[in-house]
Amino acid sequence: MSVSTKDFRSPGEALKCLLKEKDWTQDDLSYILSISLKHTNEIIKDKKPISLDIAKSLAEVFELTALQWIELGAKFQLENNTGNNDKVRLKADVYKYMPINELIKKRWIKEGEDLDKELRRFWNISKGKELDLSFLETDRTRLEYRTSSAFENTFNQNNALIWHQMALNFSKTIKAKPFQKKALAELMTDVHSYTNKEGGIKNFLNELVQVGVKFVFLSHLSKTYLDGAAFLSAEGPVVALTGRYDRVDNFWFTLAHELSHITLHLTKDEREAIFIDDTTKKSTSAKELEANENAEKVLLQPDILEHFENDTNYITEEKVIEFSDEKDIHPSIVVGLLAHNELVSYSTLHRFKESVRDQIPERYKADPWNLF
Repeated sequence: MSVSTKDFRSPGEALKCLLKEKDWTQDDLSYILSISLKHTNEIIKDKKPISLDIAKSLAEVFELTALQWIELGAKFQLENNTGNNDKVRLKADVYKYMPINELIKKRWIKEGEDLDKELRRFWNISKGKELDLSFLETDRTRLEYRTSSAFENTFNQNNALIWHQMALNFSKTIKAKPFQKKALAELMTDVHSYTNKEGGIKNFLNELVQVGVKFVFLSHLSKTYLDGAAFLSAEGPVVALTGRYDRVDNFWFTLAHELSHITLHLTKDEREAIFIDDTTKKSTSAKELEANENAEKVLLQPDILEHFENDTNYITEEKVIEFSDEKDIHPSIVVGLLAHNELVSYSTLHRFKESVRDQIPERYKADPWNLF
């Protein structure tokens, strides 16, 4: 009987047919090829590919040439062994949208774990749904952001959305009471006094939880240039800060700015919005200007500017501390707001330099281990 590779789907299928034609058993073929019965059985079941030596031996026994056996095996492998191809395709798609190496380094994604499983966990995508990261392209419209003009061309929107997702995931571990907008507004009017007290950061963050706002401290991703963000989760509002600048004045201004977005802008109509900010940039956006104005108000900027309007040429440490004690506000914020308004140099801040990161309780830190 004349045979062709077109008659068979796989090498195993061809061998079964040809053995039956010759009335041979697997034992017979094993003996003829000088290979083990187990090896023969695995070839017939298409569990083991045909090597060049086996193909040459089969060509001596059956009508198909060695090349035909190799081609039949290759065709079967291409059509059926898609597992590794799927993994390669997934990795290529993932690297298009996500900085995987950076995420592994930060331990936001576990190295060595099943990538499909890890991504579904990170993005909260059920196993029954297709893992398609192109949704990041449409989700970019949710971003309400301002970045420094120096970074406008390199700002990565995907990375900003990934950072937001990590903050959102971690926020679910924090327990907070139902959101009370009026109580938050009242708390903000007293924020300046928290800046100047021992344990003020810890106490203020704990008060936020009591009025229904979750706080997350999470390092920024490359090409995002973020200081902070405000957004709504299913459980209520979330404020996230990066600690990009480890300064008291930057921490409190960014926090007040993001909380202002919550009280002013994160309404039911804007619940999908993600406000993310680089506080080094001056914005012309109405919402950003409103958030700035409110943050400046609760941090006593009008009082600061009025008090020091005649002293900008020479502001002594004693004058700053005197005002700080009188108004119950941290001296670093006083100097920071003066510097922001170009009334003194930012170098003046060094007199009152104080780290913030160590004052933030561990339960608010989202990074899997201390990156700072």
